Amino acid sequence: MLNTIPDEVNFLDCTLRDGGYYTGWDFAPELVSDYVATINTLPVGMVELGLAGKPESHGYFASVTSTKAEQVAAGLLARTCVMIDAKDALASELPIPLAVARLIEGLVPGHITTVRVAANYLSLAACRNIFAELSHRGFRVFLNLMQIDAANVAEVEMCLKEVEQIDTIDVLYIADSFGSMTPARVHEIIGQFADRIEPDIGFHGHDNRGCAVANSMAAAIAGATWIDCTMGGMGRGAGNTATEQLLPILTRLETSNERALLEHVVRHFDPLQKRYGWGSSAAYQFAASNFIHPSYVQKLREGGALCDASIIRRLSELRADERLSFADESFRRLRAHDTA
Repeated sequence: MLNTIPDEVNFLDCTLRDGGYYTGWDFAPELVSDYVATINTLPVGMVELGLAGKPESHGYFASVTSTKAEQVAAGLLARTCVMIDAKDALASELPIPLAVARLIEGLVPGHITTVRVAANYLSLAACRNIFAELSHRGFRVFLNLMQIDAANVAEVEMCLKEVEQIDTIDVLYIADSFGSMTPARVHEIIGQFADRIEPDIGFHGHDNRGCAVANSMAAAIAGATWIDCTMGGMGRGAGNTATEQLLPILTRLETSNERALLEHVVRHFDPLQKRYGWGSSAAYQFAASNFIHPSYVQKLREGGALCDASIIRRLSELRADERLSFADESFRRLRAHDTA
């Protein structure tokens, strides 16, 4: 099976962005400097430095600018990108070009080459002008198509036809937002897109079912040439495909470099995992099976007051219209119950 994985697979490490959902997008300077040094020894082609366009109060890596990129990643050999949330532009009262300009204020093509756009699959058509504006400003555009596993056959076909008509997307990512996918499902949907569209295909996995590495391998076999990963699997909810697990499987990683990578994870990310507790679990698996936004589980697990059985009972009370996106009002209602 490994012989069917193409040699041109690119790895994108998004630790500083996805891991920020636990740290508030702040990381210790020593961790960041060690991270840059470690990445430089690995076959990682791109690093996502964080988000752009979020308030400064969200954390240092929630509002990345070119100046910040030059400061924290001056010695980084890999290319760099940031992510914006499409709904921040779509919800703005400003025209899309001005809304995008505000989101990427302080970003110029150079050290940061690429902007990734996180967009729900149902909003794809509305995002055309976002992609066009970013491309016009000289950035490569990667689209992370969110929650696509919840789409029906007609909706997937709608997305395929839409992407076929957009010429400003360089890479289209299938994002397993709920961690709901299995390797068979990943192979199916990646194959559908790879057969139809011009942009390269990427895959962003979550580990709710403990399938993130297997799913990433399935994506590469099906034609994805960009695969996301994070140190220690750190990321929202159950976390992501772990860099230290994926690279030794899909690349010819030198023994000394693998050891340095593992030591980096043990030194910096094992303590964070013990503190924040990401990783697959019964509660995350239940959420994945029912297309429930992972933030509900993450928030309910904070402080350790609720066991997984209690969390599953709370999640069962969510209405269908509450499940796909995290809502503070819905969360408060769930959290208000007894903690037995």
